[in-house]
Amino acid sequence: MDEEEFVISFGDDWIENTIRRINAPTDADTNGSNESLKISKPPQALLDVRPESYRPQLLTIGPLHGILSDSASADRCKELCVWRFMQRQEIPDVKQLMQRLFDDPRSFLDTHYSNPLDYSLERHQLMLTLDSIFIYEFFLSMCATDPESKTEQNGHFQTLWKNNIIVKQFSRDLFLMGNQIPMSFLKKLIEDFPRERKLELGELNRKLRELIKIVDPFLTWNFEDENSEIPDFCKCSHLLDCLYVWVCREPLQKNGSDAMNLCSIPQLCNLFWRKQEPRQKTIFGNRLPTASRLSKASIRFRVIVGSISVMKYDKTNLRFDLPRLIVNDRTEDVLRNLLAHEQSSKSSGDFTKYVAIMNSLIDTPEDVAILTKAQVIENYLGSDEKLVEMWNNMCTNVDIRACERWDDMTHDVLDGYENPGRSMAMRSIFLSHG
Repeated sequence: MDEEEFVISFGDDWIENTIRRINAPTDADTNGSNESLKISKPPQALLDVRPESYRPQLLTIGPLHGILSDSASADRCKELCVWRFMQRQEIPDVKQLMQRLFDDPRSFLDTHYSNPLDYSLERHQLMLTLDSIFIYEFFLSMCATDPESKTEQNGHFQTLWKNNIIVKQFSRDLFLMGNQIPMSFLKKLIEDFPRERKLELGELNRKLRELIKIVDPFLTWNFEDENSEIPDFCKCSHLLDCLYVWVCREPLQKNGSDAMNLCSIPQLCNLFWRKQEPRQKTIFGNRLPTASRLSKASIRFRVIVGSISVMKYDKTNLRFDLPRLIVNDRTEDVLRNLLAHEQSSKSSGDFTKYVAIMNSLIDTPEDVAILTKAQVIENYLGSDEKLVEMWNNMCTNVDIRACERWDDMTHDVLDGYENPGRSMAMRSIFLSHG
């Protein structure tokens, strides 16, 4: 989209024309013309090189999307979603719909958005109406049990469901930091409007988990995760917050060590764990040695399926447990958006610390090979060098906050690394009792 087209699309008549098209769609639109219902591809210029991690590829959502991209996507599909919603709810006019959705538009924006774009209040209302109902209809289409039902009930999503690549691109865009609408708005659509096709909050929560499955970089959904509590996503702030809660969630039961506890032997406890002096900052500062350095110091790596909360170091047997990370062409974008969300909106630093630890461990292809052998990394980028490049600048300008449980863990790892004699003695005793 060139500059002239952009000005036309967002000119003074945008509100009037959009409302007119929703209130009176053409016959081709209502009959489900494939051409008008397809989700458009991103500009070719963006396909030629890797897009920035926060830039939408197919879909723009909410009043902050203008800081991410200068082109709107899927607008006609959004308009059709609103028209279908109005038909089912017997609402004759978009302005009447907006009046029911917004009790106090200015207060709503001030409460849920930080520095939204300098549009008129009516434009903000219409934009949020389009986007929220579009996502609502998207979740309704997820409730269909087979592809034919999806096409019959939600023809405007037929292109999406028939193309797995588009599904993944679409899902990626829904979790971008600036591409968000409040979860409370979706709940309002469910609770405050009479419905022909029901979408209860419990069903929404289940569909949110299904959507998260598509972008979860730790692939925890691929296994029976009986020790993990399923969060109530409807209480989250927005979609990205749902993903954040999922990847940072605590297991119901801590993963215990399967090795003998050497501290239960009094003599060994006295030998290795005498009262320690206050921790001193090591030569590595807040960083850990690389995976290859730790491996040479007899520290082993083991994969644990789960969220980042499974990460721990067992100094009893010199084992560093890490969650499995699936790395493909979308993983960097997901990690960066989660990181940015925590940095700007969360008081904790759990995810930031995980990223910092992985950034420390990975510096060369040799490090990647060690973590790959331990199944901590599954690399689908094509080469170990590409994965190293992905991590090189991951922590640039990131505030590495204090995080007590991970800080204590890294001190223990450094203690094992910097005291190889004691570590090898512990290993020998462990093996002799094994």
